[in-house]
Amino acid sequence: MTNSKDKTTKSNAITAATKDPKTIQASKPATPQLSSVKGISTPLQTKASDDAWQKRIGAAHKVWSKLSESELKKSAGEPAKLSELVQLRYSIARPEADKQVKNFIDNRS
Repeated sequence: MTNSKDKTTKSNAITAATKDPKTIQASKPATPQLSSVKGISTPLQTKASDDAWQKRIGAAHKVWSKLSESELKKSAGEPAKLSELVQLRYSIARPEADKQVKNFIDNRS
């Protein structure tokens, strides 16, 4: 029969072992995988969309010349951020800005 003192000692040993960096094995980093759920981006998807957006900044600047290229880069091609910039810079209603951004994205895909 084990007493409570033995249980505490075993519990402390396990806790100490898990915190000791020498006993922790290094694991391989998880491979980024594409999500099957729409709206959730993985690092791989984000990288691809960032690269695609970098190539489209020039086209976006031609459409919205009042937006600087640095503003377009900061928006990262996210429709909500881009709509906000268009709305503010062109003094238009948000639904109109959303429509322009949607048209830009749909026509350039």
